[in-house]
Amino acid sequence: MQNFRYALPRIVVHWLAAALILFLLVAGSLVLTEMPNTTEKVGNLRIHMILGGLAGLLVLIRLVLGRVHPAPAPAAGDTMGKVGHVGNVLLNLTILFMAMSGMLLVLQSGALDAAFFGGVLPEDFKAFIPRKVHGLLSRVAMGLIALHVLAAAYHQFIVKDGLLSRMGLGSR
Repeated sequence: MQNFRYALPRIVVHWLAAALILFLLVAGSLVLTEMPNTTEKVGNLRIHMILGGLAGLLVLIRLVLGRVHPAPAPAAGDTMGKVGHVGNVLLNLTILFMAMSGMLLVLQSGALDAAFFGGVLPEDFKAFIPRKVHGLLSRVAMGLIALHVLAAAYHQFIVKDGLLSRMGLGSR
C-alpha cells in the first residue's frame, strides 16, 4: 500500500515556509510599506531581507525534497489533483519570483548597503521596477494562499478525505 502522508522532511519544510511566508506578507504589507524610509526602517528591512531570502531557499528545498521524497498518490480525483498541482506550482513560482524581485530591489536601490553597511535608504522604493513587481507578486501570493487554504478546508470538511493529515495535521 502506498504511503498516504508526505515524508516528514517535506512536511516540516512546508510548514516552516508557510509560517515564514505569512509573516513576511503581513510584515511587508502592513508594516514596511507604512514606514517612512528613515533609519528606523533599516532594522525591519534587514529582517525582511534575511527572512525573504530564507523563504526563497525553503521553496527551493521543497522542490528538491519533492524529487527525493515523491508525493503520495493524490487524495483527489484526476481533475482536482491536477488543479491542485497547478495551484502549488503557481504558488511556488510566485514565492520564488518574489524572492528574486526583492533581491533585485535591494541591489538596485542601495537598500542592501543601507541594511548591512550603514548606507542610506532611497527616498522612495516605488521608483524602482522590482518594487512594483514585488508588490504585485505579494498580492498574487495572498490570493493563491487564500485559494490553497480554501481548497484544503474544502477537502477536509466537505469531501472529508483527510487531506490535512497528509501534511501532518491529524491522523488517518
